[in-house]
Amino acid sequence: MSNLSIKLEAAKRAIAFPGFHSDDLLEIALTDPCTLNEMALSRAEQDRIKRKYRTLAFMGDALIDTILADYLYGTGREFEREELDDYRQAIADRPSLTDFAIELGLPDVSSSWNRKNRKPPEAEPGTWGEMFEAVVGVLFLDADRNFDKVAQWLCARFIRNAVAVYEDEDDNDYDLDDDDYDSTIITSEDYAEMMGLSRSDGVSFT
Repeated sequence: MSNLSIKLEAAKRAIAFPGFHSDDLLEIALTDPCTLNEMALSRAEQDRIKRKYRTLAFMGDALIDTILADYLYGTGREFEREELDDYRQAIADRPSLTDFAIELGLPDVSSSWNRKNRKPPEAEPGTWGEMFEAVVGVLFLDADRNFDKVAQWLCARFIRNAVAVYEDEDDNDYDLDDDDYDSTIITSEDYAEMMGLSRSDGVSFT
């Protein structure tokens, strides 16, 4: 599939996933299903892309839940079921994932970036939360199903900060004046430096 409205290179720079090479899958993940009818594609091809997109999102949804649970387990604390449900609602439900999608810039690189009368991303959590899930699914396949590699990316870019903010707002477990509190926001450039990426890896961050 080739969709010229998708800003693929900009998306890859923003995602900054080491050694990424699955361009075809990423194009599918960045295809807003509601734009398929506007593409010069057969009905059979539209259905194929939609099925693939949903499968990627389903996989990404499961991965995000598992990575969040693994991250919380790694803190060494014990949680009641209700607490874990609260964390999931605050960090891994569609509205929360929409915030991640916006932070990653997905609305500006997807197939609907220049669509007329498009609603603000915050008003369509089903669309953008699902697209973020699909992107996570692509990263998992791109990494040859290496869970740790995807978990490291997701935690460094989103989950660590999101958990800190949630705990600070709702439980007062973090004090912004505490020297142990880390309020650092991880950007694409920060993550690339952490992972040792450079222009020689085929990804530019300028």
